[in-house]
Amino acid sequence: MKLPRQSFLALAAIGWVDGSLQRIEAAGLMRAACEAALSPEDLAEVEKATKTKVELASIDVSGMSTWEQVLTYALAAWFAQLDGVVSTSEATTMAELGDALGLADPLRKRAAAAAYDIACLPGGGKPERYDFQQLAARLRERLPQLE
Repeated sequence: MKLPRQSFLALAAIGWVDGSLQRIEAAGLMRAACEAALSPEDLAEVEKATKTKVELASIDVSGMSTWEQVLTYALAAWFAQLDGVVSTSEATTMAELGDALGLADPLRKRAAAAAYDIACLPGGGKPERYDFQQLAARLRERLPQLE
């Protein structure tokens, strides 16, 4: 799973929309960023975003490939429900992220469905057990034309 730093900053912004980033959300975000093999500098920036509120509007998600856009949205769908509830503000921010990424509604739905599929696997609701590589594989199965 390879994604740019902006993907993880966008996830942090989703986590912050309800006023605080929960410890479980921060752990999930950092684990995903580590699995994406971000540089130490990028990891430090993502870690900072787990401690200091970031706004989605301040993150430039342009320039990503369609694959990166869909994978980012899928991770965001998982991340938004990580604490057990998708608040109205999180749902609104998810829609804003989809718009910023330029994703059509059918792609958003497929990405979210793939994230949910993996979250439903044994232990998938826990950030330390969520299988990011399997999420990427599931998206490849559902959307082979994107790679």
